[in-house]
Amino acid sequence: MKTLKKILLFVGVLLAVAIVYVMLFPSQYDVSRSLKIQAPVGKVFETVNEMKTWEEWGPWHDEDSTIVVTYGEKTSGVGAYNSWTSKDGPGNMTTVQVKNNELIEQKMQFGDFEPSDVIWKFEETEDGVNVTWQMKEENAPMIFKAFAALSGGWDKMLGPMQERGLENLSNVIAEQIKLENSFSISDLKPQDYKPQNFIGYYVKMKIDHEEMTKAFMKHMPKAGEYAMKSGLKYGDFMPSAVYTNYNEEGNICEFYIGLILHKPLKAGEGMVSLNLPSGKGVMVSKFGNYGNGDEAAHQKISDYLAANNLKQRWPMWETYPNDPTLVKPQEIQTDIFYAVEEIK
Repeated sequence: MKTLKKILLFVGVLLAVAIVYVMLFPSQYDVSRSLKIQAPVGKVFETVNEMKTWEEWGPWHDEDSTIVVTYGEKTSGVGAYNSWTSKDGPGNMTTVQVKNNELIEQKMQFGDFEPSDVIWKFEETEDGVNVTWQMKEENAPMIFKAFAALSGGWDKMLGPMQERGLENLSNVIAEQIKLENSFSISDLKPQDYKPQNFIGYYVKMKIDHEEMTKAFMKHMPKAGEYAMKSGLKYGDFMPSAVYTNYNEEGNICEFYIGLILHKPLKAGEGMVSLNLPSGKGVMVSKFGNYGNGDEAAHQKISDYLAANNLKQRWPMWETYPNDPTLVKPQEIQTDIFYAVEEIK
């Protein structure tokens, strides 16, 4: 009996010491980890800024399969919100401040405890971006202090998790970039074109992919909006571009951005109407982000023409069958059409 009393006394003393230790353990913490990610700063920033991507790289998802995330109406920028439930209880996060490509500040709350601060800093470098993930709190609750004490301190409890998260983030972004830069090209298909009508906006500019993209972003939505306001539905037209001149030596191109019509429609203000050539042609489909793989697709057509004693008849045109915002980058489709004739 005396031995049992001594054991109980010893356990009681240990428990008392542990309680005192936890009570005296710092309630304040400020832990951060940094990692250089070889990617454009905008790409990294937007990946963190969009809460829905966190399920792809957040380190806690690897450790707790019971986490179920619910998103608010807004998932990026100031006011973005999500909440979750798990075996360890509920929580939520809100984005409270954003400086584009520089800073994201968030409030993270577990249960009914006071929220802690989550801060992301992005520093652009010549070959990527330094990303810092900081977590801090002034008055952590007792239960969190106990976990930190048993883990050897706040830094040892939170730091490894931040390191895993940053590594996961880097890997996810690397895979995204790989997919965005990838492309595939279909087999070439001989065509027999029927007459088609096109309406669009004329553009003449230097051959510059970035500037050409801006031209598409300016004119394509206007063309689609005009068609819809005129009573056409999406199936009544196809987003397209018609190239009448593409002179790489002179670094100049002329083209029209608009719609191939499946139903009659007069050209709107600032637009012109074109009749696309009928007769023999070839077509190839390229799958991938706009601008990626274009040269290879056109080279495939050129090789076919050379091997079959054919030459190109201008214009050349492209169609864009799917919405790039609704499919994966490697699934974005561009159909390229050449009108051709035999070389005599």
